[in-house]
Parts: sequence; C-alpha cells; structure tokens
Amino acid sequence: MSAPDHVERLHSAAAAARTLLENSPVERWEVYAKASFAREVEVAPGRPLRVIHVEETGVAVRSLRNGRAGFAAASGLGSSASRRAVEGAFATERAVTHDPLPPQRLLGTTEVRGASPLPPTGWATHVGEELARAVTNLADGCLRLRRAIIQEGAFSWILATGDDWVARHDGTGTSLLAEIEGVGDRAGVWRDWLHIADLEAFDVETAAARISDRALLTRSRVATDSGLRDLILHPEVAAQLLSAIAPLFLATSDDEDHLPALLDRDGRLAAPALTLFDDRIDPEAPITGPCDGEGLAAHRTLLLDEGVPRHRL
Repeated sequence: MSAPDHVERLHSAAAAARTLLENSPVERWEVYAKASFAREVEVAPGRPLRVIHVEETGVAVRSLRNGRAGFAAASGLGSSASRRAVEGAFATERAVTHDPLPPQRLLGTTEVRGASPLPPTGWATHVGEELARAVTNLADGCLRLRRAIIQEGAFSWILATGDDWVARHDGTGTSLLAEIEGVGDRAGVWRDWLHIADLEAFDVETAAARISDRALLTRSRVATDSGLRDLILHPEVAAQLLSAIAPLFLATSDDEDHLPALLDRDGRLAAPALTLFDDRIDPEAPITGPCDGEGLAAHRTLLLDEGVPRHRL
C-alpha cells in the first residue's frame, strides 16, 4: 500500500466512525485509527535468513454515555471496520464512576518525537550476526542466540474526539527481539525486547551485555534464607504484574482475623492458583511488533486463575 493510499484510508475510517458517533446519543467519544507497515528480518545461527512483511490496520473507539463507558477495536480501515468498532464499543458498555476519556485541556500537551531514519539495507543481518557472536563471548559459552528478529517499519495514526480535537502523526520504529537459550540444558528461552530509538547510538556489544545479564539472572534463581526464590523483574514488567494481580488480593482491616477469609468451607486455603505463561504455543510464531504507533512490543503473557485466562500483561 502506498503512503498516500493509507493516509486517505485513515482519514476515511476516522470520518466514518465520527459520523456514526455524532448520530448516536453519546456524551463523549474518541476515535483512533492507525496503520503500520513493518519488515521483519530473522537471523538464526545455522539457518537461512528469513524476511517477512507485516501490515496492520485498525480502528478503536471509546464512548461514554449515561454513566457507562465502552471500548472496542476492529481490524481494517474500511467503513465496515469503523462500524464494527462503534457497535462493539456500545455492546461492551459498563457502568463507570469516572470519565475514562482524557480532559480536553490535556490533549495536545504531549511532545511528539519526529520520525527517525530506518536502517540501511544489510543492517539487520549484520546486527543479528554480531549479536550472536557477542552473546556467546560475554556468557563464556554457556548462552547462545537462538534467533534475533529485527523489525523496522513506519506507522501513522489519527486521533479524533467529540470535543472537536483532531491530531495526526507519522513515525518510524526499529526494534530487536533476541531469544537466548542455554547450551546443553533445557531451562527454556529468554526473550528480550529492545526498542532502538537511535541507530547511530546503538551498540551491539552493550545490547548483548544487557540481554545476557538478564538471561543469566533469571536462570540462576538466587535462593533466599527462607527457602523462597527471588526473580529480578524489569520495573515496567513488575508494575504491570502487580496491577494485574491486585484485584485477586483480599483487603481486610488490621483488626480482623485474616485466616477465616482465606479458608473455604472445608478449612482449606481458598486462594486461587496463579500461573504466568507465554501464550505463543509455537516458538516460531510471528512476533507482534512494536510499530503500532506506541513504540512498544505487544504483551504476550497471560495470568491464569485456576486455568482461566484473566489478565494479559
């Protein structure tokens, strides 16, 4: 798809959603339409180079009326996608105690960084090969690069609100996914995302050291005096994890006896069993990339409550 083509479709999708919302009894609303186009280069030692192209388009709608808010998104940029997003937002409405849409005074106050140049031809292959060498050397041969996926792409988005505020942005993004595994064991694969904001400042050796350190920390599992295990998490990951599991905790007064609240009718602990896992069943599954207008990778971890998916981190 050419640049003028997707820009025209973005405007058309946003306009179609706006028309539907303006003709509905909605107090406040927000429409977000985006398109991204990425090139993924996979470098895996001993395997042929693989290159795929990914196109992602979609429309998201958030609505508020009569104290109820809804949100939904639909793939594509046609009028049907806009209609599905609007109808989905209405169908998912639930009562709220606050307005989930941002105050008008905050719109337009965020600084937007301009688009940076995309990597030249051959850059991704070179980075993947150098990363494999650096990981092996830094970890004294106990770790190796299973594969590296370098994604480079461009994105555009339009944001429109019922407060007559419209914004559009075009940008680019480059990211690296490294999969690290141990040599001679089955401890699993460590996946590490790096968002490369400045190609000229990016150093493969520094990136390899950071990735290797994290992989070694999660594999060593330092034991505490209590017999429990410590796992070092990135602050952003820890914050999301705590936010996801917070609703599962029971808040009680300090004056109360907590034990009865934690037991079921048979006197057994009734706390739900929690499990974290990566929901990509196939390790070769395509990676959902960061060129979605936010510069972040998709979160692919589910929190299970008694085997039932409850939260996506």
